[in-house]
Amino acid sequence: MTDPRPQLHRALGFRDLVLFNISCIVGFSSLAQVAQFGFGSMALYLLAALTFLIPTALVVAELNARMPEEGGFYLWIRTAFGDFHGYVAAWTYWLSNVVWLPTVLLLFSLSILYAGGERWLGLAQNPWYNGAVCLGLLWLTTILNVLGMERAKWIHNVGATGTWVCIAFLLATGSVFVSRFGSVHPFSVGKLIPNLGDFSLLPFFAIVAFSFGGLELAPVLAGEIREPRRNLPRAMLVSGIAVLAIYVAGTLMLIFTVSEGKVSVIEGVAQAFHEVGAALHLPWIGVAGALLVALGVTGLFGSWMTGIARLPFVVGLDRYLPNVVARIHPRWGSPYVALLMQGCTLTLLLFTAIAGSTIKEAFLVLLDMAVILYFIPFLYLFAAFLWHLRRDDGEKHLFPFFRRPGGLAWVVAASGFAITLFSTVISAVPSKEIENGPLFVLKVVGGAVVLTGAGLVVYFLRRREAKAIRKR
Repeated sequence: MTDPRPQLHRALGFRDLVLFNISCIVGFSSLAQVAQFGFGSMALYLLAALTFLIPTALVVAELNARMPEEGGFYLWIRTAFGDFHGYVAAWTYWLSNVVWLPTVLLLFSLSILYAGGERWLGLAQNPWYNGAVCLGLLWLTTILNVLGMERAKWIHNVGATGTWVCIAFLLATGSVFVSRFGSVHPFSVGKLIPNLGDFSLLPFFAIVAFSFGGLELAPVLAGEIREPRRNLPRAMLVSGIAVLAIYVAGTLMLIFTVSEGKVSVIEGVAQAFHEVGAALHLPWIGVAGALLVALGVTGLFGSWMTGIARLPFVVGLDRYLPNVVARIHPRWGSPYVALLMQGCTLTLLLFTAIAGSTIKEAFLVLLDMAVILYFIPFLYLFAAFLWHLRRDDGEKHLFPFFRRPGGLAWVVAASGFAITLFSTVISAVPSKEIENGPLFVLKVVGGAVVLTGAGLVVYFLRRREAKAIRKR
């Protein structure tokens, strides 16, 4: 029988996947936020890699080997726990990124300002400037995605290359700075060990764990990947090592070059280039660095725009969203309605965020709300992993030690689940950057609850029709 579901174009190979993963995981704002914790952030990276990054990679690779189909974790969770839980996972994941992507747009618009030096930095709090630049990047990326994966993938590839070059440039210029002036933060071995009694550490750890998220996104595009069962695990291994190296090296350079308490929580990497260029009397360093940051951020934004649009598309195929969302463009083979809907939603959310708030306040509210929503699907994911292992119905396995739910499988699932649950809860705790803590918590938690509730209303309105169609 012919598969009635619309077919997407398989345009992504191994190299594309490696660059895609790097583009969608490495966030320059994450570097800036973690650098504020000083040398103790190195221990946070190691801990998050062991307890979250590695378990996520193992679980995603194994489940993808069993079910390498478009939809990724949505399909895995829906198969394990039913339509409702699959929908909740897909909806909260899509929401988390729709809430978070405006922060990436703001990172782009603020980083670009450093290319113009002190003359342009006064525009940082100007909503008209930020709105215009952010909308330009948003709709350029949306249009390229509508024109097909063959064109959209170049955003990811060029962006990932820009990220590599940016980090290499930061290492080179930062090393020259340190050789001349020394580190602005005096180093000692004792500073590598974080003070576990400092409760301000906890929100930082949630951000570190969040910064390692992204390996689960590529399997959502499985229907557009060549040999997904073979290429995805290899790409995850290579890109996972690369991401950890980029984060550690980049964070150290920020600590070495920007004074304590002065690292901007948004555009700290572009700020570091500006500071180094000024200290070395080479202003071109600040210009080049800002442009490289902007290029890397473009790849980050483009990767997530491409990936998350596939979630409303596959949910639309299951009829839990209006049928029109699942349409494929007859010429370009892209889920163009889902992409255009996503672009309009982001436009509305972006203007809501920057209206009546400082850019920094809007950024932090959106970021913490995104973290809470983002980790909800991971709670499902680690539980679904154990369900699929117990199923044992002849599915293809990737790792021999995961053929049955033994001790190692439970350790991997428990580690990922515990860190995810902890990060979800702690993300609602305001950091010392926030002046009005109770209002901040109300915005973050209240916003997450309202947005999730809106999705549940859509689900229950569409449930009867979806079940009737799937029974045919």
